[in-house]
Amino acid sequence: MSPAERLKKAREYLGLTQKELAEKLGFKWHKIKDIETGKHKLSPDIASDIEQFYSISGWWLLTGKGEMLLSDKNSLPTTQPKTDEDENAVSLNYYPDIVAAAGYGAINEHAYAKHTMKFDKTFLEDILNVRRFDKLDVIKVVGDSMEPYIQDGQIIIIERNPNAMNGETVIANVNGNIYVKRFHTDPFGKWVKLVSENKLYGTIELNTPEELNSFSIVGIVRAKIKAF
Repeated sequence: MSPAERLKKAREYLGLTQKELAEKLGFKWHKIKDIETGKHKLSPDIASDIEQFYSISGWWLLTGKGEMLLSDKNSLPTTQPKTDEDENAVSLNYYPDIVAAAGYGAINEHAYAKHTMKFDKTFLEDILNVRRFDKLDVIKVVGDSMEPYIQDGQIIIIERNPNAMNGETVIANVNGNIYVKRFHTDPFGKWVKLVSENKLYGTIELNTPEELNSFSIVGIVRAKIKAF
């Protein structure tokens, strides 16, 4: 089942028309129709919004992994709204069971335990050089293809944003496999290259419509945390 088919299944489960769902998410009426017919891809941001509004697992929508309906330990990594009264505190979600592979791709098939952590905003800005705070998640990298830039086992902070710029390091979903790679594309989106820092590893090249349709950017790496 494709993301488009899963979106249709979830929408019908909710008893909503394409127009009703689009309006709830703040889109024009044909947006959901275009996704369900394959004209446009389902983005992580839209999946995240559907999860927030309707408790439909965004991770299931994007990858088919897990269950359609959320439970306490099964969800797409999404940043919870900040509830701390201290305006200088930033909430980050840490997923110890989710990994992004620097080598050959990781498939995360089990339930996802989530721990919400509080960070001081000044620390994130001054020490880790993080500038946006609304959609931040923390996961682990496995593999050595991004060394020396990112080490095997290193913890990274990602901004949940599908709109990466050329040269940024991203968390990419390719056919349900989760990679951390350097992102490159042409101005017209006709090809994508996911490049490793370690020259012992090859580049993932996506050129055909089918390959590009299987690809999405989950987030952009904004900081890394190294344990000594």
